This record gives sequence, structure tokens and C-alpha cells, in this order.
Amino acid sequence: MSCAKDFSCIGGLEKQIRVVKETVLFPLMYGDIYAKFNLKPPRGLLFYGPPGTGKTLVASALAAECSNSERKVSFISRKGSDCLSKWVGESEKKLQKIFSLAQQSKPCIIFFDEVDGLAPVRSSRQDFVHASIVSTLLALMDGLENNSEIIVIGATNRIDAIDPALRRPGRFDRELYFPLPCYTSRKEILSVYIKSWKQKPPQKFLAYLASKTVGFCGSDLQALCAEAVMCCVRRLYPEIYTSTAKYQINERHLKVEKQDFLRAQQNILPASHRVTIAPVKSLSYKIQPLLQENLSCILSQLETLCPTGMLICNDITGRAVSRSNSCPRILLCGDDSHTRHLGPALLHTLEHLPCHVLDVTTLFEETGRAAEEALIQKMKMARRSLPSLLYIPDILAWWDLVDEAARVVFTSLMHGLDRSVHILILITANCSQADLPADIVSLFDEHQSEIFEVMPPGKQQRESFFKQLFVHSTCDLESNRSSQAEFEQVMNPKKIKEAGRKRKQAGRADFAENLSTQEMPSSRRSKLRVRNKICAVRSAHVMTDSKSKINIKRKNSASGEGPPSKRTRNSPSHLSASSNEKLTEFEIEELLRTIVGATETWPCHELESLFASLELTLEKNEEDLCSAIECLERFKEFRRLKVYVKKEQED
Repeated sequence: MSCAKDFSCIGGLEKQIRVVKETVLFPLMYGDIYAKFNLKPPRGLLFYGPPGTGKTLVASALAAECSNSERKVSFISRKGSDCLSKWVGESEKKLQKIFSLAQQSKPCIIFFDEVDGLAPVRSSRQDFVHASIVSTLLALMDGLENNSEIIVIGATNRIDAIDPALRRPGRFDRELYFPLPCYTSRKEILSVYIKSWKQKPPQKFLAYLASKTVGFCGSDLQALCAEAVMCCVRRLYPEIYTSTAKYQINERHLKVEKQDFLRAQQNILPASHRVTIAPVKSLSYKIQPLLQENLSCILSQLETLCPTGMLICNDITGRAVSRSNSCPRILLCGDDSHTRHLGPALLHTLEHLPCHVLDVTTLFEETGRAAEEALIQKMKMARRSLPSLLYIPDILAWWDLVDEAARVVFTSLMHGLDRSVHILILITANCSQADLPADIVSLFDEHQSEIFEVMPPGKQQRESFFKQLFVHSTCDLESNRSSQAEFEQVMNPKKIKEAGRKRKQAGRADFAENLSTQEMPSSRRSKLRVRNKICAVRSAHVMTDSKSKINIKRKNSASGEGPPSKRTRNSPSHLSASSNEKLTEFEIEELLRTIVGATETWPCHELESLFASLELTLEKNEEDLCSAIECLERFKEFRRLKVYVKKEQED
């Protein structure tokens, strides 16, 4: 058991703690109220959820709360494997001894950790021993009186492996789900783990770290803090790895910096990612100009489709119902940008909802299992942890692979979900709405805005997207692509102070230089002024010359004068002034206008490919305008050839 003191030492599980108090503690402490109103207190509570989400931690804190209350409550904790024995009849005797001990020391709480090992599903393929143990446990729980002041709690991360006879009122009355922590829960968990540190990281950094640890459970966050401390020790005292004797470490000098957390995050692999990786990620800074407006429109539609509070927290009130006739659902169709960007961004926004992914890999994950069986199993898993989210990316990828029976099972399951089932169904299809199969379209009501078609980006969106190529502060864009560089830019104030000191020193040096020039003789000062004026005139002449040459090229290309071969032959010569220098503002505007005009009605993935090609070309050729235009023409020609081949194949 963990050494948790009480419920205040647990972060991010307020809802679960409230349910445990109402179900377990209050009937034991205020039994007279239940007797006055003839209420039957619950006999059992089942904790289930992914590993490391705090099931055993809540049970240990419950034991501490029971011992701290005015009315002492006994707490008996056993592992599921502790009750098993190789001798016939010994396991049943152990169970009977536990319940008899609880009868002697009531009020009492019995906690079975890993209860799936104690009471697995009884079937013809299992031996007689496990069936006898399950029958004994069922008989012992049925033998408890309504007011016996004994409550049984079980914890498992494999709820399917538990015998269904245990999961009914009178035995395990309530099932409490422990999901992976959302952003606010992760922030609270990190605050709990660093509460005892003398030198704590700032709250702003904790918020940043919580946003970068999607998919981390409570145990992963605890391991992250422990690894950050070890990274701090490695950074400050590297001698402990080479010295044979014990090295004296001054604890006052151990201050866990932000860089230690970043290095620790690279060393920690979340437990949920070791099994399956959910496609959860936010929109990158580069792609935001193209898809941020679509994401906002989808979220506004979901607010009208989903029950009140479903998009904000995981508490659903009894009066909260969906405005549609069925459970909330939405279909994203169009190009594949919703599968690669919009779908994961929606999952990132709704990360407080338990996510269940249904794609090609989950359908054919187990050999020998039919596709319709996998569909039914996935829908059952989504209905266990309400409210939840069922994500089906690129439904057309498996729609034609499965047989007619699997398609009929899927459509019947979808039609069977009414508005009382709080499952948000998010489906994407990499085609237009007109090309969708009729069976899929029949699942959604277009008049209630349940179908959203992603249109190609508009002119303003494309312009702001390609403008990132010519932003002079490219270090800002690069820092947004990697978490460590972003952290150094946003979260490290020391470097900002150092940059400010450098600017002050540079300003002082310029001031000293100006003073030195003032102290010069008048003849030297006049020569310096003349030299500066000549340099300024030369730079202005070069700028006007390059602008005039670009204007001449634009007029020639617009009027069509001269043969094309002559125009292409003259194109490198009039750009020679700008080939060895960075692009001017006028050249950037001209190139942006050309790119935006040439990419009309282009889908998102082609715009991303063109962006990457232009970025590579400008880096190699030191921002040469001619090379960028040549790259754009090559890309347009390749796209024309691609469209032509596609039409030929369709014909």
C-alpha cells in the first residue's frame, strides 16, 4: 500500500473521492441517518481504470481517513493473489477468515486489490478451483446484512476479466471509473508531488509541463518528478558515478531546474503509450493559420450537439440532454487534414473524456476474431465509462474491407444509441460528402449540423500560412517546433535577462564610440560623415535598381512581350542583385502574391508539401527569389500531372 496520509495528499481525483466518501465513509459514520430513513447502504464498490490512475492510492487514503475519524473504522487490505493456495479448500478458508475477522471488528472495510485474479470469469475452459473461489466470494458477499457495517471494495484494470455475477447491486453496487488525468488534473498532481520541496518550480512552468504530458497517468507523473531530481543530481554532482566511496552531497545546493524536467520527460515513456498510442496532439503553430478557423467552427457545433457541460468537465447533470435526437455525433469529411490535424486536435481539446479509438488496426488486431466482434467490444468499452468519446478515423479505410455483416452490425449499433447515452462519436472520412456511402450518411442528420465538410483554405488563410516562410525571426518559429526550444524561449527568464544585458552593453559601446568620434578632430569627423553618406547612397541605389528590375519583369510577363525562351533566359540576370542578398519587402510581397494566387482550391496536405519544398529551397539558396519561383513552377507541373493521371484512371 502507498503511504498516503489522507485525501488531501491526492490530486486530480476530486470526483472519485467525493463518491468514495458518499458510498463508504458516510454510511459507516452516520449510520443512524440511514436507519431513520430506511436507506440501504451499499455493500460494495469497484474501482476500475487504466494502470497507475490512483485506485490503490485512494484505497490507502481511505484507510487513513478511517483511522482519523471519531468513530474508528477497521480496514483490511488483501491482494487477489494472497487468497489463492495450491491446496484444495485453502483459498475458500482464507476468504471465510477475512469476512469473519471483519464481522468481529465492524465497522470494517475490506479492500481486494487486483480482484480479477481472485474472481475471474467462470467458463467451461477454467478449472474447478477458480469456480469454487468465485462461488465462495459470491456467497460471502450475499451473506452480509444490509446494516452489517461491512463494505467490500475491489480494484482492477481488467474489468472484463471479472465474473459478471459480482457486478450487480447487492455485491458491487457501484463501479467507479479512474480515467487518465486531464490537463487540470495533471497540474494538481504535479503540485502535490512537489509540495514538500523547498525550492519549487514556478506555477507557470507547471502549467506548461502539464500541457506537454498528455497521456501521463499519476504514476508516470510521480516517476517524472523522481527522474527530474536524478537529472539534477547528475548535473550538479557527476562525480558520484565515478567515485567508489560515498560522495558528500549538499542538499541545499540541489535545486531542480526546468531543464531537469525536460530531460526527465525524454526518459519517461508513459504507461499508456506502451500499449496503444492515442492520436492526441494540438495544432502546431505552423498549421494553425490553415485550420484554426475550422477547429473553432467544429467546437461551436459540438456545443449545440453535446449535453451541457460535456465539453468542459466529466460531470453530467441529470437534466443535461443532447439537443439532437440521438447521442452526440459529428462527421468530418473533405481532404485528409481532419484525420492528420483536426481529429487529434479535437481529442486534445476533449482530453477529459475517456477516448476509445476504432480504426483498421483495432479491427484486425487479433487474428481469428471477426470484425463484428471487435466492433461490439469497442462499443461496450465506450459505454462503460460514460461520458466518453468514440473516435473513428478514416472510416472508409476499413468500410470496404469488412463484409456486409460487419457493416450491418456497425450501423445497428449506431442507430441503437439514443440521446440518453452520453458518447460523443467523432468520425472522419477522406472524401467529399457526395462520395460518402449511403449507409454512413444515414447515420447523421445534416439538418442538425452533424456533418461538417472541411473546405480548402481561403486566400487570407493561405497568405498568413506562407508568410511564415519570410518571417525574419525564424528562431521563434523553430522554437515552437520543439518543446525544449519553446521552453527556453518562453520559460527561461535568465536568457532573456542575459540578452537584455548584451543589448545594454552594445548600447554602451555605441555610446562610447560616439563619444570617441566627437573627440576626433573636425577633419576626421567630416571624412567619416562623407563615407557614411556614400554607403547610404549606394545601398539606396541598389534597392531602387532591384525594385525597378522586378517591375520590368512583371510588366514583360504580364504583357507577354518577347518569346518565352528569351524571358526565361533573361530571368536570372535581372535577379542577380537579389541572389546574393536576402529578399526585400517588395520581393516578399510579390512572391507571396504569386504563391497565394497559384494555390487556389489546393487541399491542406498539398499546401504543407509546397511549404516544406519552398522552405528547403530558400534555405539552400539563401533566400533567392528565382529559385523559389522555379520551385513553385515545378510543384504546379507535378500537381497537374498528378491530376491528369487520376482522371485517366477514373475514365
